Amino acid sequence: MRLQSLFMAMAVLGITEASAAEATPDVAANVERPARVRVFGQKGIALHTYTNARCEDEYDDEIEGEAPREVKTAAGRSRLNESIGMPETDSTRSFAQKASVSPYYKEYPMAPGQPVMFDAQVGSGSGLRCARPLQTTFVPQAGMDYEADVAQDAATRACTLQIRSVAADGTLAPVQTAPLPKYCPRESASPAPVMTMLFDGEAVFYRYVEANAGVDELENDKGGVEDLEEAIGEAPLLSTTTVCVVSSRQTEQSPLAKALPGLLAARGVQGRVLRVSAEAISAQWQLTPARPLNFALAEYYCRAAVAAVAAVAAE
Repeated sequence: MRLQSLFMAMAVLGITEASAAEATPDVAANVERPARVRVFGQKGIALHTYTNARCEDEYDDEIEGEAPREVKTAAGRSRLNESIGMPETDSTRSFAQKASVSPYYKEYPMAPGQPVMFDAQVGSGSGLRCARPLQTTFVPQAGMDYEADVAQDAATRACTLQIRSVAADGTLAPVQTAPLPKYCPRESASPAPVMTMLFDGEAVFYRYVEANAGVDELENDKGGVEDLEEAIGEAPLLSTTTVCVVSSRQTEQSPLAKALPGLLAARGVQGRVLRVSAEAISAQWQLTPARPLNFALAEYYCRAAVAAVAAVAAE
């Protein structure tokens, strides 16, 4: 074990043997940025996105696509677009040729390694002939960019759902996809080694370490501290579990955040707490107010950071 390297990694990540009440560090580990996905829509077509989709009825979040009314001007169409810095491609450069269908796109950061499902809703007035269900799934990789769109055959008006990777120069390449299982199979996966907690505004989001556990939320209201005490008391924390707490300077002052160190100490995990600055992650990944840090991204960061420390410790 390289003790100096391990010490430096722990210092950067904020993992210490001291009290969990210490201030959140203003630095973040160098975790590769999340994947980014550009989702297209147009008049009569809305492309819905489901994150961490394990089967048709089990997923974390739904991002609803829009089907806007026809916009007459290029300036009006451009206002529908929301970019987080993905490279231009032939798809975005050809918008001027599609004025009649009012195309638009929105870009989202996505947690790598989790299946993302796309489901297209095509209106009857679109004039397209699309087989149903028009849906597909793929697993994005860290640092990669992708496009999701409904492709149309100009001659037959048939349509397909396509996912393509986007290179730094805007070159597009097909991505392997698969249909999503209708039912989730029973799994005997090992518990996750990290329990992530994200303090975001007036709430705290968390996921237990149990396999396939969902995301829970507690409001920062009058009864919130009691609810948090119950949640931490019931959390299946193992002797090897790291609790990763992601918060901003503002949310560090909330009643829930102030109560958390004592609750974790009561569970005996105060020496296995990773405290992370939300501002530092957002700056490192160039997140925007339109696409802020969310629980999925915080969890991806936490698990990657803890794995990095474990790798240093194993050397």
